[in-house]
Amino acid sequence: MLNKIMFFLPSLGGGGAERTVIQLANNLVQQGRKVDVVVCDISGVKGKLLPEVDPQIQLIDLNCGRVANAIFPLKKLLQAVDYDVLVATQTHTNIIAALARRLAKSQVRLILREVSTPSKNLKLQGLAKWLLKTLVKMTYPTASQVVCVSNGVLDDFREYYAYSKNNLVTIYNPVIDETYAEKLQVAVEHRFFQPEHKVILAVGRLTEAKNFGFLIRSFHALYQQHPKTRLIILGEGELRGELEQLIHDLSLSVVVDLPGFDPNPYAYFKYAELFVLSSNWEGLPGVLIQALASKIKVVSTNCPSGPKEILADAKFGLLVECNDQAGMTAAMQQAIFGEYVTYDDTELAAHCLQFHKRTVQQRYLQLMEPSA
Repeated sequence: MLNKIMFFLPSLGGGGAERTVIQLANNLVQQGRKVDVVVCDISGVKGKLLPEVDPQIQLIDLNCGRVANAIFPLKKLLQAVDYDVLVATQTHTNIIAALARRLAKSQVRLILREVSTPSKNLKLQGLAKWLLKTLVKMTYPTASQVVCVSNGVLDDFREYYAYSKNNLVTIYNPVIDETYAEKLQVAVEHRFFQPEHKVILAVGRLTEAKNFGFLIRSFHALYQQHPKTRLIILGEGELRGELEQLIHDLSLSVVVDLPGFDPNPYAYFKYAELFVLSSNWEGLPGVLIQALASKIKVVSTNCPSGPKEILADAKFGLLVECNDQAGMTAAMQQAIFGEYVTYDDTELAAHCLQFHKRTVQQRYLQLMEPSA
């Protein structure tokens, strides 16, 4: 019987990876299982998702700053507590978890989660790249399973690390649950939400990966043709200043808004005409799945990885090549003002089931209790 489970994370800073782990942990503790969420740092903005953690979960803050500093505190914890399963997320965290387990001489079942495509996400060169690959090849084979959040992530991981062990598996993130419909219905006020406006919505951290500069430039061309269009980008990040300058330089300050992070971006879907994902790379973009499930129109870059799988090769939305500005402008125009894709609602519902928390939870439980 599965008794005690640990989820190990760098922080609770508001990203998709952290939110997915919280959902998994909450689901398990609500089933009556004992769950610890262990984090390296939850100070300031790194604790943004604390309110979403079920109070039945024991939250353990190692308060060690960088993930690398967690190896010995984590070793002591594994020696002190008889965990059945340790689930870690993100490459550097996974390596530390595996090393701490080895130092502790622990037999805990280790499950590692890969949430993004390493060939795109990692910018390492030379010795740093060699060291990372060496550490991955040394630690990842000790895991019972390495869970990749999309088939694209799995393929990219195997190729990037020349990884040969047969312990990789794809399990999508649990981004749809019973509370999702309630979150969709929450009222939101924004000056753009007027009957005459066609609002485009984007959600994500203001980082290089999300490529919002490309979206803003693509929107600029659309706005020149359709002055009733508006753009809202929900999220926070290090590129805020750069994006605000771009908006100013393109004279879009009145029609493009960056309201910041909102814990419930899904409530905006019902007011928007279109959801756009403009990323350079992803692992499995949960917000694209949630937008699809809400039946808002969607346009996405065909970035590695996830969108092509989520949209079933453009069956349920429009795909555009990364950084194709003319293509993105044309796709947004087609979705809002032209002929959008048509599909059967029953088929869409069946497609979205693979991203539902019940489906995903059952897959994880099968990994945690292989003999069950």
